[in-house]
Amino acid sequence: MYTSTQTRPITDTELAQILAVGREKNTALGVTGVLAHKGDNCLGILEGDDETVGARFEQVRRDPRHTNVRVLLDEQIGQRSFPDWSMAFQPLDPLMQQVPGFRDLFASGQALDPAAGLTRARGLLEWFRKHPLAPLTSQTADEEEAPRTRAINGAIAALHDGGVTRFNLDVAAAHAGMTPEAVREFFPTDRALLAATVERWTHAISAPLAPLIAEKGTVAYLHALMAAHAEEPALMELLAYSLASSADSSLDGADYYRSMYRRFREAIHQGLVVDVRDGREPSTMDPVRGAKQLLALYDGLRLQALLTADTDVVTEFDRAATRMRRGWSEQYEQPTYWDIPVV
Repeated sequence: MYTSTQTRPITDTELAQILAVGREKNTALGVTGVLAHKGDNCLGILEGDDETVGARFEQVRRDPRHTNVRVLLDEQIGQRSFPDWSMAFQPLDPLMQQVPGFRDLFASGQALDPAAGLTRARGLLEWFRKHPLAPLTSQTADEEEAPRTRAINGAIAALHDGGVTRFNLDVAAAHAGMTPEAVREFFPTDRALLAATVERWTHAISAPLAPLIAEKGTVAYLHALMAAHAEEPALMELLAYSLASSADSSLDGADYYRSMYRRFREAIHQGLVVDVRDGREPSTMDPVRGAKQLLALYDGLRLQALLTADTDVVTEFDRAATRMRRGWSEQYEQPTYWDIPVV
């Protein structure tokens, strides 16, 4: 059981999306529980196997939409208190109450939960229902890191609202509730703040998925990463802008973005090496060329998604990757000009 504080205002639509995605992920993992949300405070409960709950909580902890994540309760239980994962929040739009999994925890006149006294978790949830605006989290922890993280989260909110072309440090500061001077203490330029934002945002999404390379293979990892990025078009736009601008080596941060991309490509290369070794991919596939081919597909689809409205990046990736892997099973031969048909 944990509490946190949101880093920016979240709309009913976003909450409904969080609920839908969370229910799907948690159901697949065998995790149950509840997420209660009111004002700036959140209270979450996760139930399941130790290892699975630990991994899921790590994903939650790294989510840039909230900060000051604090564990209130971590204990062994004999049975689940919340057999179906759900979310409770105060919607402005009454239609949000029809979203599957929504729980009207904060309705006026809501009766006390008869099971509240059965477990400590239910007792704390009932307390949160009655006192949701109490100071659940420490706002003074990590005093040096908190303003820096707050500025980055403000940048993420600004990118969500206006995109990278309208981004600047002043806009990010306004979204963070900070003065531009306070932000410049940590990030002297727009590009410095963008670089830190890219690092935090991409890490928050990719780090929880990294074990998939060893568990299910490199293609499965890229599929999951593509699906995660598809939910964050503002991040895809930011990455495309950052990588394109890094072609000019004279720009501040260009070397960082190049290095970041090289590390990513090397991780895909090494993942394919292991895939070949473990028999997930055929020995006829050269991991160096395979990494370049996969990233050409991965990067190309993300760019298409920014320019066209009809590109389903996940479906198209799966279709193309399936055909690509089929080709890896064949011995590669360099084509000659007379082998290429003239159209």
